[in-house]
Amino acid sequence: MKMQWILLGMATCLSCSVLAQTESSAASGMVQDQEAMMEVWQAAATPGEPHERLAEMAGEWTGQVETWAVPGMEPMVSESRVVREMTLDGRVIEERWSGEMMGMPFQGHGRTGYNNVTEDYWSTWTDNVSTGLMTFTGQYDAESDRYEFTGSYVDPVSKQTVDTRSVSHSPESGKEIMEMFETRGGEEIMTMRITLTKN
Repeated sequence: MKMQWILLGMATCLSCSVLAQTESSAASGMVQDQEAMMEVWQAAATPGEPHERLAEMAGEWTGQVETWAVPGMEPMVSESRVVREMTLDGRVIEERWSGEMMGMPFQGHGRTGYNNVTEDYWSTWTDNVSTGLMTFTGQYDAESDRYEFTGSYVDPVSKQTVDTRSVSHSPESGKEIMEMFETRGGEEIMTMRITLTKN
């Protein structure tokens, strides 16, 4: 009987030892997993070259805006003042537009950033001539030094979704040209051209 108790005690100690080692190994694995997760999150949150490229756009600009209500007609031309600044510790560039459009006071707010996770640019736009929010995603082509964004909005007259595309580039230092296109009836037409000159 005494021997049985001794064997039972040894078995219990052995089980406790194995359990402790298993728990220790599991805890170590959890710590390693957490460290790996933190590294991934850190990489996702750290600004990089795309954000530095956006930062080059910061400053005060004067914009000449040409809009075409009907293709082939003379464009309506207006001017805007644009202020751009990097925010959120170099992650997002925000821009505020002020001027006139169609003879009315105009204000617009835009934000553009780069998502390290999805590896694309994103942009939002809202203004005082609408009550909606426009969203875009895009890419930068280093070879042509161009940004291209695509998005859509709901036309207030037709209530139909209109696909949009914008292309922007800098032909020279301190100059930026952005052209906006819309697809209607299966045909893509240019509806706006903005020429920005840095002050």
